[in-house]
Amino acid sequence: MSESEILERIKQAESDAKAMIAQGYEDRRKAIADAKAEAREILSIAEERAKDHADRLMDAEKGRISKERGTIIRQGEVDAKALKDAASGRIDAAVDFLLAEFERTVHAKAEADE
Repeated sequence: MSESEILERIKQAESDAKAMIAQGYEDRRKAIADAKAEAREILSIAEERAKDHADRLMDAEKGRISKERGTIIRQGEVDAKALKDAASGRIDAAVDFLLAEFERTVHAKAEADE
């Protein structure tokens, strides 16, 4: 093998090495870009799952709160009716008491004027 052939092979080997190094850098850049894209996808999926989970929890709590609200309202209506019924039963007694007090005051005033 002649000296020029050896030099040509060395130049070719150097050229091949440079190309391999460049390809290695390109492969590394692409691998990093792919990993970042995959990480973004995983993060997006995780965020969507977390949002869905939070929505399900919120819906469940809204249902529980609505049911509890209905129970409280029904109990309030029952209590209000009981108070109204109790008050209605005392109206006649209150009227009789006020009338008796009025009559007593009128009689006392009439006796004082005589």
